[in-house]
Amino acid sequence: MRPATGVLRDASLGERVELVRDPADADSRVLQHLRALGCDPTKARSTRHFIYLPTSEDADAVARTLEREGWDTAVHEAEDIWLVVAACLRVLTGPLVRETRARLASLAAAHGGAYDGWEAERA
Repeated sequence: MRPATGVLRDASLGERVELVRDPADADSRVLQHLRALGCDPTKARSTRHFIYLPTSEDADAVARTLEREGWDTAVHEAEDIWLVVAACLRVLTGPLVRETRARLASLAAAHGGAYDGWEAERA
């Protein structure tokens, strides 16, 4: 299973990639990066979260749970592991990002999986 890490990417800056091992630090850096790009922190933006699971049954169960909570989900098989991509539209704040990470990490762990972070639209 992939280790949960934070990766910051910005193709507009020439595909700079930064690996951040501490999830709280990664979340904080993404929010700072969005502000530095001029993103309005009061506007809702699309986010996608990534959850890796060991079986299709686990992936389907996680996807169904998230759909009941208002998320859009897609399930993908990738080399003997299953990926749930969960999307939503939210105003990103530090507390919301921390709560979302905790919720999704807990849900993933309950199904033998791992939460692998998130990305947000710039616009």
